[in-house]
Amino acid sequence: MPGLAGTSSAEDLSSSWSDALAAEVERFESDQSCVDEDGDDFVNALSCPGASPSRLDCDDADPSVTPDTERWVRPGPFLMGSASDHAGVDEQPVHVVQLTGYCLDRNEVTAEQFADWLRRKGRKAAGADVRNMDERGNLEEGRGLHPAEGVTWAEARAYCRAHGKELPTEALWEKAARGGCELGQDPGRCDADDLRAYPWGADAPTCSLANHQSTATGIPQLCTSDTHPVGSLTDGAGPYGHLDLAGNVWEFVLDAYHPGVYSTERSRVDPSGPSSGEFHVLRGGSWNTFSTNMRAANRFHDLVMGSAAGFRCARPDVVSQPDPIPALEMVTLQGTLTRAPAAGEEEGLLEGRALYVTVFDIRDTQDGMLAPGRSPVAETRLTPSGKAEQAFTLRVPAGQTYLLSAALDDGSGASKDDYISASGSGGFGKADDPVDAAADVDGLHIQLQRPPAGGPGAMGPPGGAGTMGPPGQPPGAGKAPGRPPGKAPGRPPGQPPGRAGQ
Repeated sequence: MPGLAGTSSAEDLSSSWSDALAAEVERFESDQSCVDEDGDDFVNALSCPGASPSRLDCDDADPSVTPDTERWVRPGPFLMGSASDHAGVDEQPVHVVQLTGYCLDRNEVTAEQFADWLRRKGRKAAGADVRNMDERGNLEEGRGLHPAEGVTWAEARAYCRAHGKELPTEALWEKAARGGCELGQDPGRCDADDLRAYPWGADAPTCSLANHQSTATGIPQLCTSDTHPVGSLTDGAGPYGHLDLAGNVWEFVLDAYHPGVYSTERSRVDPSGPSSGEFHVLRGGSWNTFSTNMRAANRFHDLVMGSAAGFRCARPDVVSQPDPIPALEMVTLQGTLTRAPAAGEEEGLLEGRALYVTVFDIRDTQDGMLAPGRSPVAETRLTPSGKAEQAFTLRVPAGQTYLLSAALDDGSGASKDDYISASGSGGFGKADDPVDAAADVDGLHIQLQRPPAGGPGAMGPPGGAGTMGPPGQPPGAGKAPGRPPGKAPGRPPGQPPGRAGQ
């Protein structure tokens, strides 16, 4: 498959360090009085904030809460963001964030826990593509310990609040995945070793570390083409003992998404992102995310979203503070799609399973396609009209320049046994010129070309390996294979193939 060079390399964060990041770390006295109120042999985390997370109790009045269910993350600074060649522009600059100590669920919320909460509250699942349960809210057999998948941000937050917790902020999530500055070469200050690329450290992702779409051989291959039961991959544990912070399902966090939030002109202390916004951040990757996107700093959001979204809950000790940044202004991009006729066709009709139009920030592209490790800005999924022309509309953040591409899944490309990519099987195309989105833009046009000889798995423009799409939906042209149609394990029949890449 063309365009796959460099997809297997681990993130190199050496260029992200500067001496200006060397913040001091508070030292905790080793002889502090450690209290065990509920007598479960785990001591109150607030009384012993510098102790090992494996000893600390996040709710010392509740014997059911132990380090096996929630893990303490000690107070202090950590380094947030990335400036590596895998990092998107919205991950920069790297900066110091100070956080009060907090607790975070060790595992993702399971399908069984989520379904039980829905039943008790008399709610129906609101997600567009809920997994692991039927339309009546009944769990599918054998799926209870898999992560809740296909949830909405509002559901995730309501679940956490109903259990006396809250969704973690983006900063809380990233510190748990990356680790604080007490863990590097110098425990007294931040140093270059505190820029850990992955929850387990610096090693490139493998299927024993994270359930994802491995690019170790250059050709993307799904580890299992499904979620694992939560907590299955203990070798991939984060620095404080949390599991599945990379892979399995994307995880919602509390923050509204804003691409420029890291550039606020102030020190960030217990931040919670913008004070308002309709789109929300997702972190951590999923079972169909490329190795290059397993990075702890990688930012994703529900402007580009499919079904593989879950969550875990936090128990913060303070109320986080909104970042002083203006609300994200959005503009609309509109245009039409056509398809060039193939040999023997009088006209190219847009027929098949799905049409995708994807938007990339031009600063995150190489050779006209999304660079490995970076996230698209927005995407829309359309039902093909069966006609020669079809309109599309997308909303994107204002003020940037974008590249647009489109892919047609005509239903011929998916193979359950060989895992051949479905999307792009009917054609792929790009807008001729970059789009300046200072205001609404109309009149755009993308013409799709049929894939070359060799089948849908052979198509994809140079650099296509870096392109990514929303979790749980069909992959775009040049993207890695996705879940084939039909009933995959624990999936409703007739669902589209799993979206590859991001």
